[in-house]
Amino acid sequence: MEPNHGAGNLSLRQLEYLVTVAREGRLTRAAEKLHVTEPTISQQLRALERTIGTPLLERHPDGVRPTGPGEAFLPYARSALRCAHEAATAARAAASGTCRTLRIGTVRAGLPGVLLPGVRQWVASRPGTSLALRPFGDSRSLQESVAAGTVDLGVGPRPVGWTGTIHTLCTEEYVLVCADDDPLREGEARLEDLADRRWIGYGGVGRSLGDVLADACGGRRFRPRVALEVAQAEAAVAPAAQGVGLALVPRDVLDAEQRRSAVPLVPRLLREITVYTAPHPPADAAACSEALAAGALPSHASQHSGVPEAAGVDRGVEGRAPVGQRRKGSTATAVNSREM
Repeated sequence: MEPNHGAGNLSLRQLEYLVTVAREGRLTRAAEKLHVTEPTISQQLRALERTIGTPLLERHPDGVRPTGPGEAFLPYARSALRCAHEAATAARAAASGTCRTLRIGTVRAGLPGVLLPGVRQWVASRPGTSLALRPFGDSRSLQESVAAGTVDLGVGPRPVGWTGTIHTLCTEEYVLVCADDDPLREGEARLEDLADRRWIGYGGVGRSLGDVLADACGGRRFRPRVALEVAQAEAAVAPAAQGVGLALVPRDVLDAEQRRSAVPLVPRLLREITVYTAPHPPADAAACSEALAAGALPSHASQHSGVPEAAGVDRGVEGRAPVGQRRKGSTATAVNSREM
């Protein structure tokens, strides 16, 4: 394929089509998302490939996937779309005499407590600054939105293979929520002993819950029997307390009373929480991510890149000794949960 040299031959529409097709995996779904026809997308993608001089997508029985050159091209396509969006936003803000609103995406329904000191410092030091919270149902969609520029900052589990900036905020601990009359309330629990129990699924539902359980059990995966599917961890607490099923949730989503009755796990189940931006973020987004991380450091954030110790996690539950001191060999397990 002979290249049609010149970046001027590229169009934002072509880049948007490519990014959407790569994300959706099928032309049909991409056409629905973009409100155009499949032939329109195909025509524009062929024109883009002629400009680049190599195929960027290839068809497979299960859909469409980027080629090697396509994978190399996609980060720049996303960056170009993000820059175009930011340019338009900056121009509109300048025309109206207002500051740009920074958008923070999270995998929680509300603002994580670890962010509050940094948010307070950021707002206090920048009069007129506006922050907007955007909740996401799972980590993957949040990361895609940060990469595409529809949100400026992502707050959630450390993204795998991320090429933008990442700052550690804290390490959170997972616990079990169950009914008052459940025998588990008598002490602590090992996840591998709960294969026959019913569960409350969330954030990707049964699939992602199974991934977390597999990580926690050292790869000895069991498929959880999901009794109820909900949108986010917060929504799993009430049905679990009523005996619908067990809920595996971060302690941070529980109030003080719920934390006292939560069941600790052996080994402890930990996950690193970060704030991250796309590659080459706008100056205000980069500054805000640093401010949020700095605000969390004194009392919350881990000083390490991994998850060696539950820094910032309440190590005990009222009326019980800290989890790590009750049983020899009670160590911590790091969770690589992409969806929860």
